[in-house]
Amino acid sequence: MLVIYLNFSIMLFLFSIFMLLMMMKFLLLKMKIFIEINFFMLNTLNFSMMLYFDYKTFMFMMVVMLISSMIIIYSIEYMMMDIFKIRFIYLLFMFIISMLLMICGQNLLLLLLGWDGLGLISYCLVIYYNNWSSYNAGMLTILTNRLGDIGLLISIGIFSILGDWNFLMLMINNNKILFFMLVLSGITKSAQIPFSSWLPKAMAAPTPISALVHSSTLVTAGVYLFYRLSNMMNFNSVYLIFISLLTMFFSGMVASFEFDLKKIIALSTLSQLGLMMFSLFIGLKSYMFFHLVIHAMFKSLLFMCAGLLLHSMFNNQDIRYLGVMNYNYLFTLVMFNISNLALCGFPFLSGFYSKDLILELSNLNMLNYLILLMFYMSIFLTIMYSFRLIYYMIMNYMKFFSMMTCFDNMLMNLSMLIIFFFSIIGGSLYSWMIYSSLNMIYLSMNMKMLFNMMIFMNMFFMLLFLLKLNFNTFNYMKFYMFMNSLWFMNYFSNLLIKNVLIYGMNIFKLMEKGWIEYLSIKFIYLYLLNFMKLEKIVLNIIIKIMIIYLWLILIYMY
Repeated sequence: MLVIYLNFSIMLFLFSIFMLLMMMKFLLLKMKIFIEINFFMLNTLNFSMMLYFDYKTFMFMMVVMLISSMIIIYSIEYMMMDIFKIRFIYLLFMFIISMLLMICGQNLLLLLLGWDGLGLISYCLVIYYNNWSSYNAGMLTILTNRLGDIGLLISIGIFSILGDWNFLMLMINNNKILFFMLVLSGITKSAQIPFSSWLPKAMAAPTPISALVHSSTLVTAGVYLFYRLSNMMNFNSVYLIFISLLTMFFSGMVASFEFDLKKIIALSTLSQLGLMMFSLFIGLKSYMFFHLVIHAMFKSLLFMCAGLLLHSMFNNQDIRYLGVMNYNYLFTLVMFNISNLALCGFPFLSGFYSKDLILELSNLNMLNYLILLMFYMSIFLTIMYSFRLIYYMIMNYMKFFSMMTCFDNMLMNLSMLIIFFFSIIGGSLYSWMIYSSLNMIYLSMNMKMLFNMMIFMNMFFMLLFLLKLNFNTFNYMKFYMFMNSLWFMNYFSNLLIKNVLIYGMNIFKLMEKGWIEYLSIKFIYLYLLNFMKLEKIVLNIIIKIMIIYLWLILIYMY
């Protein structure tokens, strides 16, 4: 079993190095490659598979393979006591293949193949632990993502009119229905409001899956789709900007009152997805991709560090039981806090180089002041829940010490070390390599230092808030229930899915068990049955008549 895990990990790591070399070659030579494989042509409809490669494609594939290889090494220890290790590694490998198809695909058929593969395998991984909680979370996940798949299927139908499913056909087809369906696909996969409730529920999956699937790959599929379509479609819409800002604000607010460690990290992922969507919708698409790549690194590291702590605490996820973790998990806590600071954009860590650029350029973008106010409030909430998490990790009192196995696992730490390296210097490397010739951004000193001032002011306010807040008051409990239900979005999603399932059951009874049966097989069966009954009656009458005739003949003869 160990050999299989190591072979997969080494293979993916070598592929990630190859992708890094190809990325550097394509970047230096400014190369772009289209590969089209034609299968057949039906009248005017061309069935083909088109692949597109540039340096950003190779960069994203390199990030996916690097994180996947480290996750597999991490899983050797984390999944040691699991009885379905082979199933786990094969599901993980199939997920990686689906993700690579989605990254490289340039037409809707290939995109649908990777897109549906991501959704189906994600469902299998969410229900991996085979309990009712996982089943409910998996059902919510797959049914919400099915809405996006419906949008993609309708888009394929609209594209069929043009005779090709290539993305380039969008340049000659200004169809509002097509635009709406593609936007629906993207926002459901990337868990934007009102489809946000499935992402925190998907934390029922094992932590290695959360580190790969629900932080850096699956949830960024919608953002990546919008990035690829941004050259052919105009996403500069005030409604889309409002959706992304509301997602940022809502997830930051809920994360500031959440006590489940994995859900806090999931909500932070939701907040960063809102930031990526916002930067894309205001025209900063290259900076959005920069943040997407950097975010994948430090967010997967954040999940891996949290998984090690939860693994040592016998799967207890309540942060109120944590505290003074620096005494027993020094190396893990250093990596956790560094990735947490990178998340909130602490100066000169990897997240700073992408977030600070987006903040500065949003000031130069002539946006409405209400949009900017909501944007800065969302950034403030990001810093708030990040320092709240650091407080509970270091300054809180330990309440679960007798149940803990206090040690740093060397194999897990080894897998986290490479991602930790990129979480520190990845932003500066990317910035110097890609954006070395940027124009100077002119801002006043106050605006330039605003983000740094927000970080340090938030440290003080968050500490004051945590020390003074009374968690036992009734008013707080009502407010906490509102936050814990994701602004009642959980009830809305459950009600929606319940109604859809009830509607499907009624359709099944009326159509499958009703009209379709009576008009198809059951109709033929009943027709033949009645015909045979009629035939039996006719035969009985004929036999009786024949007997009467026979008796009459016998009487006449004698």
